Amino acid sequence: MLLYLNTHAALEQMRKQAERDNERGPRVMVVGPTDVGKSTVCRLLLSYAVRVGRRPTLVELDVGQSGVSVPGTVSALCIERPADVEEGFSVQAPLVYHFGSTTPGTNIKLYNKLTSCLAEVFSQRCEVNRKASVGGCIINTCGWVKGSGYQALVHCASAFQVDVVLVLDHERLYNELKRDLPHFVRVVLLPKSGGVVERSKECRRDTRDEKIREYFYGFRGVSYYPFSYEVRFSDVRIYKIGAPSIPDSCLPLGMSQDDTQLKLVPVTPGRDLTYHVLSVSSAEDGEEGARKGIVESPVCGFIVVTNVDTQAQVMKVLSPAPRPLPRHTLLIMDIRFMDMK
Repeated sequence: MLLYLNTHAALEQMRKQAERDNERGPRVMVVGPTDVGKSTVCRLLLSYAVRVGRRPTLVELDVGQSGVSVPGTVSALCIERPADVEEGFSVQAPLVYHFGSTTPGTNIKLYNKLTSCLAEVFSQRCEVNRKASVGGCIINTCGWVKGSGYQALVHCASAFQVDVVLVLDHERLYNELKRDLPHFVRVVLLPKSGGVVERSKECRRDTRDEKIREYFYGFRGVSYYPFSYEVRFSDVRIYKIGAPSIPDSCLPLGMSQDDTQLKLVPVTPGRDLTYHVLSVSSAEDGEEGARKGIVESPVCGFIVVTNVDTQAQVMKVLSPAPRPLPRHTLLIMDIRFMDMK
């Protein structure tokens, strides 16, 4: 804990220097394998910063165990008060993008694309908000640190123009980042907290389900009351981002596998849609508007399909808000949620 406090003190000195020189504050990326306490370190550093009057931004790139939104998303959140012990940070106006899976490896090109989108929006906010610029950001990453996962970390560091990389309990990763990142990036190796425990796959799955349940039903002591209603197939357009992988020899002339990873694939509603989580895209309604820039558009919220009636051409959904849906472009996730409440 003392090491993390010293880290906060060093970051605060960088913020003070940024204030004096009219420059931007530190942009910090926290990396390491699974179960080393990355989310906890991010929460500590953000809470310390808020307590001394800063307004840092949390960038959540862990699509499997998101601390801001439901799993299968990447997001950013301006932090204005310390994290609550049970509820975490107050999530009132996050910026959330649809990824659709719990591991970046399912579509690494989309993951890198969304990372760049978040970095661009954050930089634009820093240009018009001095407090956000000085406060900087803390970037929480996933635990995939080899192969394409490592390349995604390097891409993130480049997109956000990070100043500091905190490597938790992984000396090889520390040496690789020291070698591959620009010389002005400070790469620091820190030990993991003594209280960190290894979580099983079942524990991770339960945590994801609980995060989705909290989105619809609220936290302990703060209850939400979601709505259940029917939506006609004709009123919505459902897409999946990324076409299935096929051999290069079967692709159209001039097209590569990378081109298919950002392709919008229309989904026909059927019984296999039951229990899937759907993101409600903020993209403009209309066939052309829905397809143009839909990948780069943030989401308005999420619904869960609880039943599909193919004869009546309707599906029943669980929604945090009453009908109608704010937008009619929906993005399907690989994630399912069975409402047992």
